[in-house]
Amino acid sequence: MAFHHLPSQQPVDQGITWYLPQMKHLRLMRARYVQHAFKPHAHDYFVLGIIETGLQSFTYGHDRLVTSPGSLIIINPGEVHTGEAAISEGFTYRALYPSVALMASIADAFHIKPTHIPSFSGGVAEDRQLFYWIRQLHHRSEYAPDSLALEEQLTHFFIALIQRYTQLPYGLKHYNTAPGAIATVCDYLEAHYEQNITLETLADLVHISPYHLARLFQRHTGISPHKYLENIRIRHAEQLLTMDMPIADVAFATGFSSQSHLTRTFKQILGTTPGEFAKKRKIV
Repeated sequence: MAFHHLPSQQPVDQGITWYLPQMKHLRLMRARYVQHAFKPHAHDYFVLGIIETGLQSFTYGHDRLVTSPGSLIIINPGEVHTGEAAISEGFTYRALYPSVALMASIADAFHIKPTHIPSFSGGVAEDRQLFYWIRQLHHRSEYAPDSLALEEQLTHFFIALIQRYTQLPYGLKHYNTAPGAIATVCDYLEAHYEQNITLETLADLVHISPYHLARLFQRHTGISPHKYLENIRIRHAEQLLTMDMPIADVAFATGFSSQSHLTRTFKQILGTTPGEFAKKRKIV
């Protein structure tokens, strides 16, 4: 199924996402951003993106980076980053969002070391070969999605990526590097995201003061407990929207105070509204 091209002359923010039936743990996205600025956030999947036109600026760790056509953006799960246009014309963007499970299975199946969840040298890679490869695969997934051939080509792309940029075995950041107290808080937020959670509740859970917890959490995850919780809620909201649940019900089910609260947060983190996400989501 083909999609209409995003208008190249209109300075508006818009995007579309879709999935491949043969690779259910892979989401694809193409978008144009001119005015939208992504707040600090993280994902529970990998981000492999390219800029087709224009310039993007984003923070990654302690660095401020600018990406242009020809560069490959690589962000591991759990790594906090932002994103915005670096020029007034904005930028057009294509990305693959493979899940942790998908990347681990590819690494294990082909005996690539390390054989667990890969961790990449993240940020920006000047790798024109992989840039053109990912762009070709992206276009093919929209307009000629031959299931077997595309799956094979995507797998070979991921293998090349792992071989070139893999670091040590990767576990989600808060489990590998954060102290036990932060891991406990993260687990609690994952399990109770739909509830009205206070900092005091979290602090009591690990027997430290709310102020100390807030500082520790920010230091080890890069974002506040509230922002971390918002990311969890948005992840679950995405899942419910793919099940055609009404947006108001999604807001209630994921702990947002109102539909407008969900919409505002969804837009800040993902660059699109829940309504646009539900409407434009495609299966090819």
